[in-house]
Amino acid sequence: MILTRLFSPNLIKAGVASGWVLGGRVMGLLWTAFLIFSLGLGDYGAYAIAYAISAMIAAPLDNIFLVRSLRVSDETFRSERATRVWVGAALLIVGCALFLPSFIVGFAFIVAGGEILFNSVKSSFLRDGHPNIVMRYDAIRQAASVAIAAAYLFTVPDPRLEITVALYSIPYLVVLVMAILKARGSRAAVPGSWREMLLLWFDAMALALYLQGDVLLLGILTNDEVAGAYSLASVVSLAASAFAQMFVHTYHERLRSADGNPGVGPKPAITVAISLLLGGAVLAVGLVAMALGNEENVGAVLVAMSFFVVLRSISLVLTTILYVQHRDGHRVAAGWIAGAVKLGLLTLLVLLGLDALGAAFASIAAELVLVIWYFRVVYSWSPERSRMRAEKPGESTPIIPPIVEGGPL
Repeated sequence: MILTRLFSPNLIKAGVASGWVLGGRVMGLLWTAFLIFSLGLGDYGAYAIAYAISAMIAAPLDNIFLVRSLRVSDETFRSERATRVWVGAALLIVGCALFLPSFIVGFAFIVAGGEILFNSVKSSFLRDGHPNIVMRYDAIRQAASVAIAAAYLFTVPDPRLEITVALYSIPYLVVLVMAILKARGSRAAVPGSWREMLLLWFDAMALALYLQGDVLLLGILTNDEVAGAYSLASVVSLAASAFAQMFVHTYHERLRSADGNPGVGPKPAITVAISLLLGGAVLAVGLVAMALGNEENVGAVLVAMSFFVVLRSISLVLTTILYVQHRDGHRVAAGWIAGAVKLGLLTLLVLLGLDALGAAFASIAAELVLVIWYFRVVYSWSPERSRMRAEKPGESTPIIPPIVEGGPL
């Protein structure tokens, strides 16, 4: 019985997915090193700004499709996936048009459109509970982009950032073709009501501020070194907690079939056990860093952030269940409140001289708010409430012709 639980298909899928996530993160670090080594910090800063802009464009828009793809019927899913492809293709075209006047803005739109298109390609795998396939696709796309751009960086005597990012974007053309083929024969439809779309848009904006606002505020209040120390600890912590997210993704199909009944999702004891193991791993890394000595107390910050990892892992599991339960109002409200708690407490603790450690403590406090809020909401589920929230047939309204005429998928 114990071995069966240890090697359950859900845990195996989550482990494979996390392996691909780790590979992607290593590739990302290598790409960062390539850019700085070949082009310098100034050009890397311009590249990072473009990527930040792309995230602000894509994340709120794509969140509408992401959330609904986990809980709507198959027919509705296919129609909304076609709309997702139209949105991504439009942003990609805008990016190409803007690239020559401003390659930073153009690249931002290209990446935003490309990622939305790529997410449409991967959406059926995520919907069916296969995060391992989703993460494999991510790693392959990233490796292809890095390989093409790195070949240019290391073979040309005087490489330029404009050409580098243009080459980096080439795999998105392949993604565009894949997305069109996936959406062929489906008539695009509005993804839910305007109220729901606005709610999900604000949901993603709250998350962006929650996960990125602390680093920006810390940089304003202190200096680049302190912000870098906290950012490094934060990246490690979020990478560790990603396993919990991959794990709960393997329950999408059964949660959707049960209208979000948490009883068919991960058992609370298993969720807590996984979260403690992930937090323990970060704690060990922090202790080793402290023993070896490090700048700006990165080790101490990692030790503090290990508690954040435990809470973050639990909240990621609860968040996914809330998606399926259609409890968007609670997620958005909790996200904005937790963000305010984090940024307010961070400011206070930095003024008291705690710097990066203060940011870590603020993150722990904010994540605790999310866990308590989400837990109360998730386990207030009832069949009656679920039926009241059930989507009405034909909710999505066709708006434009199919991407490509042809037979159904």
